[in-house]
This record gives sequence, structure tokens and C-alpha cells, in this order.
Amino acid sequence: MHGIIELILNSALLWIFLQVIWSILISVFYHFCIPWIVWGSLIITVGLKIARVPPPNLNIVEEVLGVNPFLLKKDNTMSRDHGNGDQYCMRVVAHRGGGYDFPENSLTAFRNSKERGCTAVEFDLSLTKDNVPIVFHDPTIDRITGKIGIIKDMTWDQLKQLDITHNHPLKDKFIEGEKIPLFHEVLETCLSNEQRVIIDIKETRMEIVQIILDAYKKYPKLFQRAIVSSFNPIVVYMIRRKEPRIVSSLAWRPQYFSRTSYLGLDGLGSMIYSNPFKHIAACVLDHIYEWMFCHYIYYIVGVSAVLLHKDTLNPHVVQEWHNRNVRVMAWTVNLPSEKSHFSRLFKVTYLTDTLLVEKDM
Repeated sequence: MHGIIELILNSALLWIFLQVIWSILISVFYHFCIPWIVWGSLIITVGLKIARVPPPNLNIVEEVLGVNPFLLKKDNTMSRDHGNGDQYCMRVVAHRGGGYDFPENSLTAFRNSKERGCTAVEFDLSLTKDNVPIVFHDPTIDRITGKIGIIKDMTWDQLKQLDITHNHPLKDKFIEGEKIPLFHEVLETCLSNEQRVIIDIKETRMEIVQIILDAYKKYPKLFQRAIVSSFNPIVVYMIRRKEPRIVSSLAWRPQYFSRTSYLGLDGLGSMIYSNPFKHIAACVLDHIYEWMFCHYIYYIVGVSAVLLHKDTLNPHVVQEWHNRNVRVMAWTVNLPSEKSHFSRLFKVTYLTDTLLVEKDM
């Protein structure tokens, strides 16, 4: 099905391309006038310029992200043109604080990442039914707690009693258990540890925009330490529209709208929609969004980095984003061989679930 949809879309694009070429030739050589595509392109260009929120000043971006790993020498050291060995460079990010080593998105995990020398962490921001910002990844509590419930339908009073070590493979190590942390608790912990943070917004309700803005107002240090990220470009755009100094990124993986996960060469993830018509529409949206993401969306939002699934990366992709002045971060990289591959060959920052074998963080 995926291949047929891709073939149909590519055929449609080819037909449009040929039709445009024919229209231009007729306009120029028969009517002796400027083709409509020229005027249309100018209008769209002006519209994009007006709608765009430019990325923050380069000095602000480098304060948050440090020196671009792409500019490092092959031996992973800093060149003379790009700072010195004491200048910060974000090479490794503890994904959800390092969820394989400690309960994911827990205060214990964030503290452990600091103890292991990791300078940056990523965590997930969600809202409860009563609009309390918490740090939790899934839309449901099932996988983490062993209980049944939907985050957006539960109050903070219900959620704060849950033990998030219930299904962790190292559960016996955490005798006293671990609770879901509040957003402000995680911010205070990480900022006091002088760590950079990637705030991955899982919430789609627009209330999250003001919550982020309020957090930056309460903790001004976030302007030098935080990146706001999401799969949803509208949320990030609305945040940056109101506060353009915020450094941001967008996350992406193939089949985001049609499949629950992307498995690379291991095959297709399970379908989100059982209805065949909804599934086809989601597949079409996947193709359209992938094209728009690389050509327009990143530009309009004004992102400074993109978080890409590791199986989509190759040197060409990294170079293309570098040409756009956008950094690449790979997720989620856990095998030691992969870590060496992404850091030394691709020279990109990577997110990992385990810090046990890290050498340079």
C-alpha cells in the first residue's frame, strides 16, 4: 500500500511538473508574457518571509547548543577557527534522562545523568486534566505504571500517587519507587546542575504555549540552557511567535501520521488507523509533510536544530541540513558501535537511553 501511494503521488508530481513546463513555454513563446508561475512564486516567497519567525541570534544558539559538532575535526577535537578545547559542545543527550539506567523522566534519572557527567538531558512535557504540567512521555500510564488511564483524562492528584518504576527492568534497584515529577521540579533540578535541557512537548492543547512562556519568565536562565522541541510545528511556531529568543527544534520520523512507530529496516510499525480510508489519508499526509518539513516548515518556524530518527540519517542528509544552518540530532542511539558511528562519522549530537559506556559527554 505504501509503495502504491508513493507511486501515485510521484506520478501526480511529474504530471504537474510537465504541465507547468508546457504552460511556461506557451506563455513565453506564444503570448510573449511573464509566466504566472513567476508571479505566484514571488507572492509565496513574500508570504513566507512575512510568516517566518527568524531563529535566535547565532550567539544565543551557540550558548545553548555549544560548538557545532559538524565543525569538529575528524579526531573529534576543536579547530582553531571554532573555539578552543574549553568551549562547550553538546555531543550526548540523555534521552528522558537515560531511561534504561533509571526510570525514564524521573528526578533520579536526571540526577544520575549529572553524576555521570552528561551535560544535556531531554524530557517530555505533558498536561494533566487540570492543566498541571508534568514530565511524562506516553499519552497513557499503562506502559510505565502497570495501571490503566489516559494522562489528559486524569488529574494531578490521581497521577502523583503512581509508581513509575513498576515495569522498569531494574525495578528491584529502586526500593522506594519513583513518582511522576512536575515540570518546575525538573527545570530546577537540571538548571541547578548546569545542564542543557531539551523540552519535548507532547501536549497539543494550546495552553502549553503559555506554560512554556511562563517557565521562561520564571527561569530566565532557560534562554541560555533550553531548547523547545516537538513533532507539532504549530506549537513551536506559536511559542516562538510570542518569544522569538527561544531556541527551538522540530522532531521528525517517517510514517508519523500513519504508523505508531518507525522501525527502519525491520519493517512497518503497526497502523494508527484501522479504517482503510483514514490510513490512506494518513499515508498521503506523511508524504506531503515530509516534503514540506524539509522545504518550508523548518524555515517558517525558525528552528535551530532538527531531531531525526537515526535510521533516516546519512552524510547527504546531515550536509543538507548544515547548508540550511540547522543542526542535526539523532535519536535514539543506544549501541556503542552506533554511538561511535554517529559522533565520529556523521559528527552529530545524539540522544541515548543509556550512559553506561559514554566517554565524552
